Amino acid sequence: MVTGIVGGLAGRGVALVAPLVVMPMMLHYLGDDGFGLWMTALSLTSMAVFVDFGIGNSLLTRLAVSFGSGDYAAIRSYIASAYFALSSIAFLLLALLIGIWFLIKTEILSIGGLSSRNLGIVFSCFLVFIVSIPLSVIQRIFYAQQKAWLANLWTAGGALFSVILCIAAIHVRAEPAFVVLAYSMPAGIALALSSIGFFRSHPTCRPRLNSISREVALDLVRVGSLFFVLSVLTSVALNVDNVLIAAFRGSSVVAEYSVPSKLASVLSLIVTTLFLPLWAANGEALSRHDYAWVRKTARKMSIAGGIFLTLAGLSLTFSGNFIINLWMHRGFPGQTEILAGFCALAVVMAIASPFNMILNGAGIVLFQVKIWMIFLFVSVALKYFLLSNELSLWLIPVASVFAYGLIVASSVIFRSKKELAMLEAGRNKSYIL
Repeated sequence: MVTGIVGGLAGRGVALVAPLVVMPMMLHYLGDDGFGLWMTALSLTSMAVFVDFGIGNSLLTRLAVSFGSGDYAAIRSYIASAYFALSSIAFLLLALLIGIWFLIKTEILSIGGLSSRNLGIVFSCFLVFIVSIPLSVIQRIFYAQQKAWLANLWTAGGALFSVILCIAAIHVRAEPAFVVLAYSMPAGIALALSSIGFFRSHPTCRPRLNSISREVALDLVRVGSLFFVLSVLTSVALNVDNVLIAAFRGSSVVAEYSVPSKLASVLSLIVTTLFLPLWAANGEALSRHDYAWVRKTARKMSIAGGIFLTLAGLSLTFSGNFIINLWMHRGFPGQTEILAGFCALAVVMAIASPFNMILNGAGIVLFQVKIWMIFLFVSVALKYFLLSNELSLWLIPVASVFAYGLIVASSVIFRSKKELAMLEAGRNKSYIL
């Protein structure tokens, strides 16, 4: 787990540099409208990670146990069935995307106010996203093996390649859609290359056609169904801001909000890197009934993570104006306040995340679905009120902090402690492992 955290911080740190480098160039090249539309499209694809119907998360849960027991027949079956299911989903989405493109180009379907230039930007984002759906299986395999550092290493390599291609595309004055493709494609290429490298070095895990199992696929769907609903709620709730702002204030205003929020995303990446390895580790520990380790690790990680993110958030907030002006060569209204709000959200998430990983490792998902549904409703209602009354943009992340702390964090911490106590007392055998 420590290796995963340290390697993840290094790998994701490199990956974080990529958007920071290209965003000033993209803002200048695409203009405020094109840049804001690009950011909005990226937010939509971030919200659409749930299109794998939870299969990725259920695969991670199942593989963690299978790797621990050395059941390579089950490993091959789960991997092959996941590839088959996700490839089928990607094929259907790709056909839908091509169909929509054809309808728009033949003017059968009309989208008012969206030029061909901006349409290309949007479709480029969705094309890369769809192709990457089955390729993402390798990341779940790495995390199930507790080799998160390796997944992040490939991510970093793809990020460096994306910077090179994006700069080259801008240098030759390529069409905006091709510039977006140049930036987005290397991530998928890195996933493909890492998959080839892994299966060449691990032939016992290599999926085969005869490894595809209807029963295993149904099991992945069954376990993943609740993860699917949870992914929908979390993705929409945490990425809806740009869409709401674009609807109420216009895409050009999204640029004012997305730049400080993008800078603050370094803290979100830190939270993910610190705590995601706990998922597989907790699942393995719970299957061994090592509840003392789970409890002690969650408490230590919550305290350490909260302190670290607080210090990092304060440093980022106080240096935010300098960084943004150096980075984007211009400032944005309310950028310090927006940045501070997102830093506060990262701190609250860091405190709650270790306990959230307990629930994930134990397969307690329905409870999380309920609290995230409440959080989504409350946070969107608050943001709707703030935007419709034309209040300051910095209140949007503040609304997220208030709703997350009150609804999600407190509930997750309480429930995870309760479940651990019940498991230790032998009164709860319902978790999916």
